[in-house]
Amino acid sequence: MMYRRYCLLLICFLFGAIHLFAGDDADALVKKLQKKYDSIKNLSVKFVEHVQFGVTKSEQNFHGTFSMKKGNKFSIDMEQQSIVTDGKSVWTFNKTTNQVLIDHYRDESTSTSPEKILSNISGTYSAVFTGKETTGDTELVILKLTPKKNKSNVKSLKLWIDQDELLMKKIQVLDTSDNLMTYSLENIKVDQALLDSQFIFHLPDSVSVVDLR
Repeated sequence: MMYRRYCLLLICFLFGAIHLFAGDDADALVKKLQKKYDSIKNLSVKFVEHVQFGVTKSEQNFHGTFSMKKGNKFSIDMEQQSIVTDGKSVWTFNKTTNQVLIDHYRDESTSTSPEKILSNISGTYSAVFTGKETTGDTELVILKLTPKKNKSNVKSLKLWIDQDELLMKKIQVLDTSDNLMTYSLENIKVDQALLDSQFIFHLPDSVSVVDLR
């Protein structure tokens, strides 16, 4: 579930770099997102995630960082788990058990890799503006994305966009199990000097390894 959540989150990161103009409708904004993504080589971001679980109604907070580079390379680092892939292998490190699971990266038609999700956003989601919201002195535009196909793992995405800073302030993802993930983003960096070596997991000392390759 964690892998799927953060691949979906990447869709939302890129909205932070989109210019909003008074005459734009929701579909036009999504097209700007697609064009922006096509030009991006890599990005990194810090985030805080608040999860409300649909079945248990319990809540939990997570802090982490996310980086990606074209070529299906990405890494997610959190308090209890890290996921890293160089587009060939995937390393999943459970920090609690001190175990690393290594497997082949699979570029399948049904996969939820960041690059695959972002390759056809306008064809995957319908977009509508749902209003505005004021937080302090900042006015946020709210955009809602709904999957066009029923087989999606997501019911809807809701985005709060700061028009002055041209950055996201809040994101909500509602999945088909009624889990509600709310993300706060900060320190978004686009097209920085990210090396390929950053997407290869270096095994810590005394770690337990399960290699499925």
